[in-house]
Parts: sequence; structure tokens; C-alpha cells
Amino acid sequence: MKSHRPLFAVLFSILFAGTACAQIAVYAGASGAPINGTGTSSAYGALVGVYAQKGMLLSIGADARASFLTRSGFQYFTGAAGPRVAFRMPVLPLRPYVEGLVGVANYNNGSNSSSSTHLNYQVVGGLDATILPHIDWRVIEFAYSAVANSPVNAKIFTTGLVVRLW
Repeated sequence: MKSHRPLFAVLFSILFAGTACAQIAVYAGASGAPINGTGTSSAYGALVGVYAQKGMLLSIGADARASFLTRSGFQYFTGAAGPRVAFRMPVLPLRPYVEGLVGVANYNNGSNSSSSTHLNYQVVGGLDATILPHIDWRVIEFAYSAVANSPVNAKIFTTGLVVRLW
């Protein structure tokens, strides 16, 4: 894990650099995913994260997140961070967004198998809808999450809540 420390330091710096006057939000959701390249076909679990972004109609920022997918002894845990671009629609209370994330994934092939930790990359897109002044419903999010140099990947679908702190 020591070899990943510089990567985490850079990602943490990107996330919190220039967050003065930025919108910061925390979120959590329930996820389900078909899994390829392992001993299971699907897994379910939680997604948690925090993002910071600047801008009115077009917001640019960074996101850091962790996902915890499991099923019958199988696990697929990820931690990733990277840039985020969101667009606030002027009339409708909707915020579509896209992200490109890099981090680590820890996975196993099912019960009684050893786990492996490798570089992970994710391409994320989603839609948040404002339901109260600082609370959004994450209507849908799709994340393609893959393990570098491995056939393991997940197509993660998530719904949940976002609390915009300011």
C-alpha cells in the first residue's frame, strides 16, 4: 500500500485545491452492478463520497469516492478520485455530470479466495435532481469501473442522496 501514497497525495491535493468559495457536497447511495472477470455475476452495496466544485451553470471540480460491492463472499471495493464537470440547467432543477477517476480496487473471486489490490479507473456519468434547497436526489448514476491489467470490471448503477453543504 505504500506505493500508492504519492497517488493519494496528488488526488487529495486536486480535490481540495482551490475550494474557497466552492460548493462542497457529501453523498451516499445504494449500488448494484453486473461484474465481469470474477466468480460472481453481480454484486450490491454502498457508495459514499465528497465533491467540491466551482461555477454557476458549468461547474468544474473534483470528486473522491469509495464503493463497497459484495455478494456471497465476493467483494469489490474501490477508492478513487479525479476531476468532475457538472452542468446546472437554468430552468429545471437538474444537474447532469461526468467524471474521470483513478484509484485502487480490492477484489476477490468469491468465498475463501485471496484478495488482490490493483489500480482502478472509473468513467462516471449521472443526473442529480434538487428536491430541497441543499438536498439532491441522485436519480441515476452509471460508473464503468475497471481494474488495470485485469479482465475484472463492473458496470455500477447507483441511486441516492446528495447534501450540498454550501
